[in-house]
Amino acid sequence: MKHLRTALAGLALAGGLAAAPVAAQDLVKVGTFVPEQSVGVARVIKPWMEAVAADTDSVRLQGFWGGTLGKDPFKQFELVRNGIMDVSWVLPSYTAGQFPEMGVFELPFLFHTAEEASVVGWKLHEQGLLTGFDGVHVVGFFAAEPNALFMKTKIDDLSGLDNKKIRAVGGIHASWLESLGAASETLSSAEMNEALNRGTLDGAVQGWTGMNTFKSLPLVDQAHAIAAGAIPFLLLMNQAKWDALPAEAQEKIMMHGGLAMAEMGGAAYTDIGDEIRAKVIEEGRIEIVEYSEDQLASWADQAQAVHQAWIDATPNGQAVYDAAVAALKDMRGSM
Repeated sequence: MKHLRTALAGLALAGGLAAAPVAAQDLVKVGTFVPEQSVGVARVIKPWMEAVAADTDSVRLQGFWGGTLGKDPFKQFELVRNGIMDVSWVLPSYTAGQFPEMGVFELPFLFHTAEEASVVGWKLHEQGLLTGFDGVHVVGFFAAEPNALFMKTKIDDLSGLDNKKIRAVGGIHASWLESLGAASETLSSAEMNEALNRGTLDGAVQGWTGMNTFKSLPLVDQAHAIAAGAIPFLLLMNQAKWDALPAEAQEKIMMHGGLAMAEMGGAAYTDIGDEIRAKVIEEGRIEIVEYSEDQLASWADQAQAVHQAWIDATPNGQAVYDAAVAALKDMRGSM
């Protein structure tokens, strides 16, 4: 009987060991207001999630696309800061006043490519020159390809914007458009589509990828190939959620975030933007207005007043601007 009890105790111990739970994964809810097939999700955020998943078992990143955790594009920062979602894709231009230094990316003719804007953005963050992140941790920074000017009402060149109603993404775009005589309207992409469709809007500042994602291309007849500022994006995590993650998980999240995400995101937007533009050219319906280097330089010189106004109106604006110009010089010198 004694031997039987010993054997049963051994079996119970073995069973207990076998049933010992595997360390639970931390669930991280990643939300966006845009659909899964959008460039930022499909080409940047999902690849980042997959790369993190391949390197660590301590966290599980789960996507909630198309506004499942919050549809309002203007509320994404608030939603992640309040913990409604753990990670969110935030457009700084939709969060007025929260990220004052982010306006540097919207300055027309400053950035020539998505890679430039993305990498410079991360470097400015690393230098501590970007503010507004109380309550959140910055996982990544990336940007779309520089905006073009899309017109429903055709014009010969930028001088034709006088008295035209043009959609702006944020205040910097609005200031530049107004310097050209246009009446700017700050609208989301959905509102832009509605206004273009109704004929109450003559054109819009937007990137090729954004025009494609939000199905806006059928609503315009002309595109002007200018670098009308870039739209920066942030991938932010709720600070309390970040602090609660294991150090190993934090390391893997940032190994694939940070500079790696900036490079990946910039390249992704450049590639898809080129693909979309090539398809539009092949279709031949939308007129593409090209500008010579001299013409672009002339319009860039005229836009310097907008640059200076932003510098003067922004605390530490000169330091941010100078750091961005220096970083651009380094990048272009190494190409």
